Amino acid sequence: MRKIKEIPKEDRPREKLLKRGPSALSNVELMALILNKGSKKKDVLALSKEVLEVIEKDPENIKIEELTKIEGIGKVKAIQIVACLTLAKRLLIKEGTPITKTSQLFHMNMDLAHERQECVALITVDGAGKFIKRRILSRGTANRALIHPREVFYHAIGDGAAAIFIVHNHPSGDLTPSQEDIDFTKRLLEASKIMGIPLLDHVIISKKGFFSFKEKGLMDAGSHSENG
Repeated sequence: MRKIKEIPKEDRPREKLLKRGPSALSNVELMALILNKGSKKKDVLALSKEVLEVIEKDPENIKIEELTKIEGIGKVKAIQIVACLTLAKRLLIKEGTPITKTSQLFHMNMDLAHERQECVALITVDGAGKFIKRRILSRGTANRALIHPREVFYHAIGDGAAAIFIVHNHPSGDLTPSQEDIDFTKRLLEASKIMGIPLLDHVIISKKGFFSFKEKGLMDAGSHSENG
């Protein structure tokens, strides 16, 4: 990861946000704006990456004590981080919000569009289609995120979910589903029938937009795609 001083001024987080808006920033860059500065030993981007790694281990239960274990994060900064994230969740992704449009899934997972690795996110909903929880299940290579259906349904059962959505990103920007994406969806659909927890959609996202398996008629376990 490049240090902030090595990045051209116009591409630094603050300038990028002003010019292109917050959705253009990665999670690390957004966290860098919250932290504002690094420590004596760590650049702000490196420190931001460490903070996110701690948060992503248990995003629903962010503890100040865990954040302050990071060298360069004091109690005041940890409190600020927790306050920012709690407010964001309350305002933007409320438990009980009905998930009725693919665009909601896209905006809810917009951060993944800026990841350099493929990530798989699980969104669980109740019997009325209302949002319960979102969690990142996997971070893979530049073009592959490995995950097994049992991990998906382990968390779905734990949430008491009536149904699920899967969202993953394509770092390349190409929204066309790969054969691996299609096979993964087929395995999930088969498992969902056994578990009695329907897979409502599998959505691929990138900076260019999103691809919905449901909207493209690919949610049948036997479906295939030639061009996506």
